[in-house]
Amino acid sequence: MIKENNKTPRVAIYSRVSTEEQAKEGLSVDAQIDKCESFCKARGWEVFKVYKDAGFSAGSLDRPALELLLRDAQEKKFDIILVYKIDRFSRKLKDLITILEDLKSKGINFTSVTEQIDTTSAMGEAFFQIIGVFAQLERGMVKERVQLSFDRKINLGEALYRAPFGYTYQNKKLIKHPENSEKVREIFEMWIAGINYKDICNKFNLSSSALYQIVKNPIYIGKIRYKGGLYNGKQPPIIDEQLFNQANNKINEE
Repeated sequence: MIKENNKTPRVAIYSRVSTEEQAKEGLSVDAQIDKCESFCKARGWEVFKVYKDAGFSAGSLDRPALELLLRDAQEKKFDIILVYKIDRFSRKLKDLITILEDLKSKGINFTSVTEQIDTTSAMGEAFFQIIGVFAQLERGMVKERVQLSFDRKINLGEALYRAPFGYTYQNKKLIKHPENSEKVREIFEMWIAGINYKDICNKFNLSSSALYQIVKNPIYIGKIRYKGGLYNGKQPPIIDEQLFNQANNKINEE
């Protein structure tokens, strides 16, 4: 049992689950908290506070409960941070190590229910870093799978995201929307004619940002923009390149 000056350790319990993880694994924040509380009870530790982030990815530290926990850590309000599993805290090794070093400088220990990590020992800290490597590896593999999927779509000339205004999907392929494709053409023609963008937005019920996205999108000439490059798509063009270039040259003149 970890104690400081014979005092009962105060424990901050942190739990997190993303929406996707909840759907796939049913790993709720409350289930994590129950396990952590039982862990504390078995060791005679005092639960200082429970911090929970529901619906947040571990890829970023921009999480409200985590930010509050780290602020409380700065004020040394507790002695231990307890998680059900290390990837609940973060999947980025750099973030894990940085936070671990900061916690150690404040005398705060980091413990996991399932991995049995105790960062007060050299072996525990080494194991923590090893687990962090695998958490980062898993995240990298997910990114690679997404990247491969995107690359495959580009090679096939397929759109990467949802159908843009003017198109619709049919059998997983982009086709012209009968009405909206004509509206797209009219938007470009009005833009070239010098009609005020506010009037165009009002006519087609668009925000100014949505209007600019349409005018700048090469998908309407049968292209796909990806990683700063232009690729031939399989979607039928709505306008020709001359009209598209005229519209974009007009934007650059403004």
